[in-house]
Amino acid sequence: MYSVYLPRYTIGTDAYQAFSTILAKANHTCAVYYGEHAWLASARKIEEALKSAEIKIIAQGSYGQEATIENAEKIMHDPMAQKADFLLGVGGGKCIDTVKYAGEKMNKPVYTCPSIASNCAPVTKISIMYDENGSFREITQLKQPPVHCFIDTEVIGNAPLEYLWAGMGDTMAKHVESVFSARGDVLDYPSTLGIKIGELCFDDILACGQQAYADARMHIVSPALEETVQNIIISTGAVSVSVNKDYNSALAHALYYGLTVRPVVAEHHLHGEIVSYGTLVQLKMDHQEELLKQAYRFNKELHLPVRIEDLGLTIEEDLDDILTAAEGNQELLHVPYPVTKDKIYQAMKDLQNYSEGEIR
Repeated sequence: MYSVYLPRYTIGTDAYQAFSTILAKANHTCAVYYGEHAWLASARKIEEALKSAEIKIIAQGSYGQEATIENAEKIMHDPMAQKADFLLGVGGGKCIDTVKYAGEKMNKPVYTCPSIASNCAPVTKISIMYDENGSFREITQLKQPPVHCFIDTEVIGNAPLEYLWAGMGDTMAKHVESVFSARGDVLDYPSTLGIKIGELCFDDILACGQQAYADARMHIVSPALEETVQNIIISTGAVSVSVNKDYNSALAHALYYGLTVRPVVAEHHLHGEIVSYGTLVQLKMDHQEELLKQAYRFNKELHLPVRIEDLGLTIEEDLDDILTAAEGNQELLHVPYPVTKDKIYQAMKDLQNYSEGEIR
């Protein structure tokens, strides 16, 4: 027996108005936790919509600066949060993962209001947790995803542009990694469904991404921006909650975890930005030349990384710590053939040469 929780969401410049019909069913009190910048951008609209829905905020505050178990425990131990009917997470992926983790432990429903379009955290049933120093700790599997996600495109359209930029890079990896990880397996229906949905994560970003980026630069909520936001949050999320957990990631994310052992990478580059480089490395390693050509061109056009120098490193330096962390990462436990340090490094070197003009 299995259950599949496909994302439930409302999107539009007036998305929070749906509080009256959706959140009202969750009862009358909530605890709101947020990223500080996210709350500045969305507090007025959220507070007005909650008031209109006759829902009272009885606890609220910043989630902290990192998605840590310690920050989740602060929410869990808040006496007023314990009394709330549900939790509302407002912010980016780390904020929402923290609130989801707390909601799971408190056995309370969680609803989400993403303030940026950078990943699928607002609709998934995992929380990616870190240590207080920012290093990766664990991926916690949750019983279920948030009940509903409210995507205000005006808030997202006014957010810092780099989050949408990095989010597109992260989204394209979803298709590349899930197809790779599932290769050779006999798939059940949910995994087949998720991998099919994953095609949107690659094809639609290629089709709409540049226009969405240009529109977001002008703070225009266009059809291209709305479609891109839905692919970043919803399509990737639908893959995540549908497929066997072994198919959710592969080398692009394993290399992300490897690269971020270096502070020069972790402190100066965004998650999806780093993952987009890992996508190119994986495609090169796996000899997926047509997809590599398309992804490489997209990265070049949007100034996403195509060489390790774009992340502040050089191919000539000792990368053993990065390669060791990548090779040993849990995202490579289920792949169609062994992905070793040597294979990863060779693909990184080959990509250096490719980026010097091999694209045709």
